[in-house]
Amino acid sequence: MKKCIRCGARAVKPRTGKGRSTRYRTMPFLRIPEAALIPTCGRCGSEYLDEKTCEELSPQLHKVYLASLRTRVRLAIDILSQHIPQRRLERILGLSQGYLSRLRAGTGNPSPELVSHLALLCHDAPRSLERLQRFWTLPDDESIRPSRREVGDGHDQQTSRTNNV
Repeated sequence: MKKCIRCGARAVKPRTGKGRSTRYRTMPFLRIPEAALIPTCGRCGSEYLDEKTCEELSPQLHKVYLASLRTRVRLAIDILSQHIPQRRLERILGLSQGYLSRLRAGTGNPSPELVSHLALLCHDAPRSLERLQRFWTLPDDESIRPSRREVGDGHDQQTSRTNNV
């Protein structure tokens, strides 16, 4: 056993554990598999992730990450499918026909970018989908301009900040 630099106890050895998480790619809290061995102090619970441990943990974290992306994309597709047919959604997102069905069935690995976009569309799905469809109908030079309402909201916030200073 090694000595813990936090509490001084000679209680650091590889241990399994529940409820552990770590930052991984896009996720600030990715669940670490319970069976993963991480050098941990038995007294204070401090974990010591050395290079070797990180190398051993990396494939396990990648599997958990992909599973999370697949779950999230399935949930997002289910929500959006209540408001728009999958094929129409594929067209406005520029995806190949049947891609969302394959992801929904769990036979593919979605990119974190796609999962992020679908998650944003799920927030107030009817309005988000309407805005996205409208976006593609606009001329290039008008496609990214904020709406009057968004400009008004920003201006009102700026004005109230200025008046409060």
